[in-house]
Amino acid sequence: MVTTVRRERHIPAGQAMREHDGLNAMFLEELHREDYRHRTVVDVGTGTGRVVWVVAPRAHKVVGVDNDERRLREARAYAAIRGFNRVEFVLGDVETTPWSVWHREPFDFVLSNLIMSEAIVFRAGKHLRPEGKFILCAHHTDHWRETGEGSHHAFSDEEVNDLLVANGFEVEFLGVDKTIVGCESLLEAERVLGPTIVKKWVEDGRWEGLADSFAQGTREITLSYVVAKARKLAHGPVKA
Repeated sequence: MVTTVRRERHIPAGQAMREHDGLNAMFLEELHREDYRHRTVVDVGTGTGRVVWVVAPRAHKVVGVDNDERRLREARAYAAIRGFNRVEFVLGDVETTPWSVWHREPFDFVLSNLIMSEAIVFRAGKHLRPEGKFILCAHHTDHWRETGEGSHHAFSDEEVNDLLVANGFEVEFLGVDKTIVGCESLLEAERVLGPTIVKKWVEDGRWEGLADSFAQGTREITLSYVVAKARKLAHGPVKA
């Protein structure tokens, strides 16, 4: 297992709100380190295309896949405004559909931002060409730890490493990027999180956990991400 690069910073709530819609900095750095010229890229769980806009100016073709048609319409409109004519946004389930439906040849890059599962890693290994790369950012197990439950879709860096290796990848980079947001009150925490997350947490009990944490004096929200870059091996996974 490669050595995990670990970063941690403390920021106020106002700064967290300004950064809310941006990509994770460590993930963005790994994206920028690659050469996408003459390459075909798939962005799984693309949403409105935030990751696509990073690589589209340099790639031969980018396919963004999502299961939300409304968000895809927004992405297509923005692509038209920007004049990206080698970008395609398609409706689909990246966990259950063979990716060859969207592009017959193997992909050169698979990108995944905040959507992660064993099924996605399996399909990335199946539909990447040998030596192709998988770059991902997922919730780390410390994400939202103040709620007592954290994120329900989180992975440790060890889990991500093991999943990649089991599916025929050699891990080139593994990192955990942690931001601790200081909040003066629960109202400020609500603004940092946004109404969608707050509503969900009220329903599933995590908001009560956060309130208890604040009452005990820990007025923080931890945002923690695991970032990985892995190369698809020509010979598949190494068997023990």
